[in-house]
Amino acid sequence: MLAALAALLLLLAPEARAAERIDVNSIRGPKLEELSMLIITNPDAQILAAEAGELDVLSDVARPSDIDRLGSNPKLNMSLARGMHAFFLLLNNKQFPWDDAAVRRAAAMSVDRGSIVRMIFSGYCEPINSWLPPVSPWALASGARDIYDPEGAARMLEERGYTRDGSGFLRAPDGRPFPKMAILTPLARLAPTTAELAELIADSLTAAGFPAETEPMDFSTMIARLDRKEYSMAVLAWSLGRNPDSLYSFYHSSMDFPGGYNMTGVHDARLDAALERLRFAPDEASARAASDEAQRLLAELVPSVPIYSRISVSAISSGWKNIFTTDKMTADNMWTLLTAEPAGGKMRPLRMLLPEEPRNLNPFTASSAYSWQVLGMIYETMIGTDPYTLEDMPALAESWSVRTEGEGAERHTELVFRLKDGLKWSDGSPLTALDMKASIDFIKDNKLPRFFDSVKNVRKTETPDRLTLRVEMDGVSYWHLDNIGGLPCFPKKALDMISDWQNWDPLGAEAKFGPRGLLGCGPFMLESYKPGEYVMMRRNPHYRLLEGAK
Repeated sequence: MLAALAALLLLLAPEARAAERIDVNSIRGPKLEELSMLIITNPDAQILAAEAGELDVLSDVARPSDIDRLGSNPKLNMSLARGMHAFFLLLNNKQFPWDDAAVRRAAAMSVDRGSIVRMIFSGYCEPINSWLPPVSPWALASGARDIYDPEGAARMLEERGYTRDGSGFLRAPDGRPFPKMAILTPLARLAPTTAELAELIADSLTAAGFPAETEPMDFSTMIARLDRKEYSMAVLAWSLGRNPDSLYSFYHSSMDFPGGYNMTGVHDARLDAALERLRFAPDEASARAASDEAQRLLAELVPSVPIYSRISVSAISSGWKNIFTTDKMTADNMWTLLTAEPAGGKMRPLRMLLPEEPRNLNPFTASSAYSWQVLGMIYETMIGTDPYTLEDMPALAESWSVRTEGEGAERHTELVFRLKDGLKWSDGSPLTALDMKASIDFIKDNKLPRFFDSVKNVRKTETPDRLTLRVEMDGVSYWHLDNIGGLPCFPKKALDMISDWQNWDPLGAEAKFGPRGLLGCGPFMLESYKPGEYVMMRRNPHYRLLEGAK
């Protein structure tokens, strides 16, 4: 499998490997005046659009046949990188029979990840048994071990008193039959690979005595079901961050609330303790020890079943130049949107794929990747990520410091951020530390599900002057800096006008629960959204990296 990945890297990414490293601090842009995000939900139509030149950037090409097909097209350049993608079978730990860890372990041992991955991806990804992607420097080596052992799973359940009925399906020790178990999955016409994976997983589980079937549905409906814990199983992929602190968000019991990331509903005191040590580790050594312990406990508890991690593949038209790639980042990234220019002729809109309706563009309630594919271009954070090293780099903040204050039980982390002078919102008004303070306070006061995990330990925020933000945290943690520095900055004047953040519609003409429009500080502004067709973005004339920004 790894040999196939290496061969693919050699085949598809020679330009990315040979390209000289760019000083990202010297980048000025975006050079684009307009960005057209075309909504094409059918995967076959996406491929045809790229081949016909109707799409300039096609992201997340997953089917091996499509990768081979596009790779042979001289009008397209392929970009490949191993990233932080991980695909899971979620199990509702609060529902019979998944409330028994032994049953969850047996299910994990019954899924033939290797065969499934080879059948669908032809070696373009790797099976995993890890709650962090294998490329993560924090992942345990045991995460690459093949645990497929249906006979061992059957023996383990038998030893615990589980039996089978006349149809071969499992019964609990108290005689209860296992109910039919639906695997929630997106519609096949929108996510054919995911739908096929769900079918194969259901087949593996059924062969092991679990009466599994698939239940395809609209993606937003599926997420709503997961948020309410109205499911037995579901398949879902995550693009995880560079730090293992995401384990706290997904598996700590405090994150089990409607809209919270603990969608499995796992509650375990030992796991909570390990995740708290990870969350509040004072240094890297402590964080690594806690991360290792948390991963070992996850392997024992199996709240979800890791299936595979795949590489990212994108295609971009050869009609564009100055495309930005690294070994960790394919061409469909924000840096490309800052640097890209037509290879010949005058400037025109770059046409980029949006594979699903964003539907919700309220940044306080939007949870789908498709919504944030749009919103992520409108808002920015204080700290960015270096695309070569994945280390912190300045964004809205030019500098920051981390101090440990207090004694004994009062020891806590204090963060001080110094924002860049001259920052502006897209309407030309000044962006100051007051905006970032208001953003943090708003998120915490309203417990916004997407961001609450990052602010739940904020004790106090202060702005000694218009460019300085001081954040006092509860406890000491190695991760507080990234949690706070990675929050989007919202304009205080807009937050002050919002009366109902849950029902605010920034596109609504009535401006019933807050201001109309999305005022941001990112490289692009929302110009128009026509459901089923496109989202049109226009360059922010006041963006901080734009040459001669006003």
